[in-house]
Amino acid sequence: MTHKRGLIIGGSIVGVLAIAYVATSLIWQGQRTFLPNTTVAGVNISGKTADQAATSVNHALEHRTYHVTESGQTTYQFTSKSAGISINTKKELNQLAQQQNYWRWPLSLVATAQADETAPVGQLTINKTSLNNLLATITKKANATKRTKTVNAKLVYKNNGVQIQKEVQGTELSQPKLKKVVTTALSEGKSQIQLKDAYVTPTVTSKSTSLKTARTQAQKYAGETITYHINGHKVKVPHTTILNWLTVAKDGAVSLNHDQILSYVNKLDAKYRTYHTTRTFKSTKRGTVKISGGFYGWSIKANAEAKALAKQIKAGKDFNRTPLISGSGYNDHGTDIGNTYIEVDKVNQHMWVYVDGKVKVSTDVVTGKPGKHATTTGVWDVWSKQQNTTLKGQNDNGSNYAQPVSYWMPFDDTGQGIHDSSWQPRYGGTWYKTHGSHGCVNTPPSVMAKVYAAVPTGTPVVIF
Repeated sequence: MTHKRGLIIGGSIVGVLAIAYVATSLIWQGQRTFLPNTTVAGVNISGKTADQAATSVNHALEHRTYHVTESGQTTYQFTSKSAGISINTKKELNQLAQQQNYWRWPLSLVATAQADETAPVGQLTINKTSLNNLLATITKKANATKRTKTVNAKLVYKNNGVQIQKEVQGTELSQPKLKKVVTTALSEGKSQIQLKDAYVTPTVTSKSTSLKTARTQAQKYAGETITYHINGHKVKVPHTTILNWLTVAKDGAVSLNHDQILSYVNKLDAKYRTYHTTRTFKSTKRGTVKISGGFYGWSIKANAEAKALAKQIKAGKDFNRTPLISGSGYNDHGTDIGNTYIEVDKVNQHMWVYVDGKVKVSTDVVTGKPGKHATTTGVWDVWSKQQNTTLKGQNDNGSNYAQPVSYWMPFDDTGQGIHDSSWQPRYGGTWYKTHGSHGCVNTPPSVMAKVYAAVPTGTPVVIF
């Protein structure tokens, strides 16, 4: 009997345990609470419903700390909340609760069910402004350390040939990559953000097949010796400059960049042209003077010259070249004015006519009356020669005038020129201040014929 009672008692205990097991399973299943030892994001949510757990887990995740590191050092750290990130885990926790096996709850008493606190849990929301502010702060902190620039592998001219210069991996930050690295870390729950993952990376490396192919083709062009002869100057185009004119396609094909060549030609033009520049002129009585203005001078036809230069480079041979020129006065002597010209000194009210460097005519003149009728300054040229013509215009009072002259040599684009003036009783001195012309250079009739005969059209007229 004792043994039987013992069996009955033992059976009763098992029955009670079975009833308790079933009852507990049904209660937890009905309440949808989490089983014992369930931890999410480092928060123990055992016995809590999804809604109850969400409050605790959301709070924990919003205070999660992220570390921005570089070379093993933390350059900046922030929490989700400080970065303006809001997190809602209710949906995920409800799914987790539904996936639990409530009939295996005894096992959970000895085992721990948890989600790593760095695992992506919950719906993350971060507005654009907060994200931009976060990225700006990270960048500012990072830039407190000097950044080095990333450089692609490229062709260089070295040791009398084209070589491949190895790429350089710098530490400059790519904003698109930084944005991706940060948002990925936030969405995946990674508390460590490596700045090196946001570095700008080279897009062309020394192992590039296309670069190796281009090297062979580039040698043909960059190895050329190109010499310009410009207005008495000799200019050698550096091999490195020629190399910079080359564009390498993805397949390694090499072509000449017109814009780069044009830029170089424009620099040559700016340095050597005489059109619309300030000249240094050795005057007869006032020494060396600086003169600007006028339409006389030459310049390089930049677009046409760039195309012609490119065409000659493609031949793959050394060459000498004189640029295509527009304008007046180009020569190989270093000055466009030359040795034959007319010099008008307004201060001294005097004019000299030089032919082949020698004075042919020297005479006092009367230039324009100071003010609106002042004779222009600059370097112009005699663009026409006429005899026995009539000059027409308006007087200051609005009346018209028609003045016959024996010789007329216009030089600018407003009607100013050199002519005889029988009405002037005197020349030189300060007479022009009260009896000056409307801008023309009034010349004594006794010498005007000599001036007219001394020079052809196109002769420079220097006025200062």
